[in-house]
Amino acid sequence: MHKARIFSLICLSGLALPQGLHSQIRPMIQEGVTRAVVVGVSEYKEERIPRLQYAHADAEAFAQFLLSPSGGSLPASHVKLLTNKQAELIPMINALTWLVEESEEGDVAIIYFSGHGDMESLTIKNYGFLLAHDAPVSTYMAGGALSLLYMQAMVETLSTKKKTRVILITDACHAGQLAGSTIGGAQATAQILADQFANEARLLSCEPHQFSIEGPQWGGGHGVFTYYLIDGLMGLADTNGDGVVTLMEVQRFLEDNVSASADPHPQIPLILGNKGMKMAKVDAPALAALKADRGSSWPDALSGTIASRSAAQPKDPDTLTLAMYQRFNAALQSRHLLYPQEDAAYSLYLELRDRPTMAPYRQDMRRELAAALQDEAQSAILDYLTASPVELRRRWSFDTRYDYYPEYLDKAAEVLGADHFMYGDINVKALYFKGLNLRLKGERDGNASLYQQAAELQHQALALDPAAAYAYNELGLLARRTRDLEASVGYFKQALALSPTWVLAETNLCGSYADMGQFALAEESCLRALQYDSAFSLAHHNLGYSLIEQNKLEAGIAALEKAIELDPDYILSHLTIADVYYAKGNTQQAIASWKEVLRIDPRRLPALFNIGLVLNNLGQSAEALEYFHAVLAIDSNQIGAWLNIAELHIGAGRPAEAEIALQASMRLAPELPDPYYLLARLHMVRNQADAALNALNTALEMGFKDEAMIKADKYFDLLRKQKRYKSMMSAYFPK
Repeated sequence: MHKARIFSLICLSGLALPQGLHSQIRPMIQEGVTRAVVVGVSEYKEERIPRLQYAHADAEAFAQFLLSPSGGSLPASHVKLLTNKQAELIPMINALTWLVEESEEGDVAIIYFSGHGDMESLTIKNYGFLLAHDAPVSTYMAGGALSLLYMQAMVETLSTKKKTRVILITDACHAGQLAGSTIGGAQATAQILADQFANEARLLSCEPHQFSIEGPQWGGGHGVFTYYLIDGLMGLADTNGDGVVTLMEVQRFLEDNVSASADPHPQIPLILGNKGMKMAKVDAPALAALKADRGSSWPDALSGTIASRSAAQPKDPDTLTLAMYQRFNAALQSRHLLYPQEDAAYSLYLELRDRPTMAPYRQDMRRELAAALQDEAQSAILDYLTASPVELRRRWSFDTRYDYYPEYLDKAAEVLGADHFMYGDINVKALYFKGLNLRLKGERDGNASLYQQAAELQHQALALDPAAAYAYNELGLLARRTRDLEASVGYFKQALALSPTWVLAETNLCGSYADMGQFALAEESCLRALQYDSAFSLAHHNLGYSLIEQNKLEAGIAALEKAIELDPDYILSHLTIADVYYAKGNTQQAIASWKEVLRIDPRRLPALFNIGLVLNNLGQSAEALEYFHAVLAIDSNQIGAWLNIAELHIGAGRPAEAEIALQASMRLAPELPDPYYLLARLHMVRNQADAALNALNTALEMGFKDEAMIKADKYFDLLRKQKRYKSMMSAYFPK
């Protein structure tokens, strides 16, 4: 059986040729149809990922090279270029899907990537990743980063099943502080690329323990390896002058020039494969011009995706089909994907896909629809992984948008089919969201029985992908909900084994330790979380709580104040710091914090109630009444508000209003002794001593046990000399 050749040019930057020579160098690939996906990421959405200078320029230059005669004069429709913001994971996958599906036997498939590569953990498997523009700062397996396992699956499909020749070009071994820096993630990724794509030729810009470098001194802004690689392919490496550049000659030329030019930075190219392989033919005029005019820059750079067939109109359609196709594209643009079904992109796709005139566009429609269905759910996961306060509040507020994500993902998997390299990954995320929705529903409805079902779905997700750190994190949260705190610690630690610098999992671990009363361990965990992301407000909040529980009040307050500074709308921080202020006697600061809670949520009952209590203690009874009535306006079943209203009316000499409040409290909680205690006061206001003694006796029978309060209560001063009062006190509070 014929076995397709795979050329892996590892860590290769853009191709910088002298101006005027694009038509003179012979193209390296001349057989079949050549298609290319070209990706360059210099700027990352996550600011904590180090910025590169020339990755996008390298990609643009390489795409220009492919379109020029020197690179084979590829049609624009055969080159997909994605740079920076356009190079998010879903568009990358969409473009790679196009490459796999369109390629046939004898064709050439070029995959070019310039950007960061990393591996964050050595557990389970050696997962290396190419970081897309929307990569999170950690937890790469959840999305935003292209797993090399998927890359391997694509290359194997192309080379073995489709007998397509593959050229893989990556520059993914840059230096920088990434999630896997402590374990040499960038170098490990380069080693995986070398190990996994080990067919006939592998050209690596550097050895796996080194980094490739870039700079303006090479072709106006490129990588040193690329600069000399193109020199060599154009003929400077042809040491025997036979007009052919072999892999051996390229190796010698690169070893001689790259290391010397990069000095003092250590960079030694690593060339593996059949050293006699012919890499390029030398064009004498082009070589002469190169020697005479070395180092000119490229023409104007390109931007965006060069080609997308789906943007074109179908040829010779009937009027109805054309109108429906236009509606399909409009639905994609407006994100009208599934519901309502009328004119939804999915419904229109089902109607259009089998029409003969749509045959040339069927695959493009399929890919675009699948990408759109994945996009919003993927964004939600990435926002959660990066601990976006907005995303966290959506979950805490039971945002209904999550209800749609599982179906979107199920439909995306259905549209792509079981043989697609991302099929399993999409199903994992669908299971994750199904489980998440059950947990949120359980919290919203107070239905703890849903937690077990939710956990089962997360275990199903992990059975498909044991590296899904976000599923372990969700299991940890579920274990906390069921108060299985030991299990929650274990799950969070498993998430951190897969993603050691994930601030959210570390912060959740801190929370579990705090719930267990292990506040010193909680403090250590939160401090680690803040090493990963010092701007994560929840980590500061959990740290503050842990410090306060260790009686480190000033440090705890400082941590809570930092949490509030970073996220002024996180209610729990305001509630916690208000409690601390109140405990320290800073009542005005406590009230100010509770009012901040009400700014965020005017219906937050604890803040309303606590302000009422403090104002009552401060003797501001009229203002206190307003807050207690505000509580009842939201929830008339709040017995504490009724009791405080009754007490305030008794104190103000308004017995009728007090009686109404006490009747409401007795109706709501007939077993509670407190209403009867206040009723005893009310009877004394009305000069009904016997009735007061009866009510007080009922309160004592029902379990009222605050002897000191009874003895100090001014309302009972006239009762203390009565024999019945003394008898009751002796009976219920014997010496």
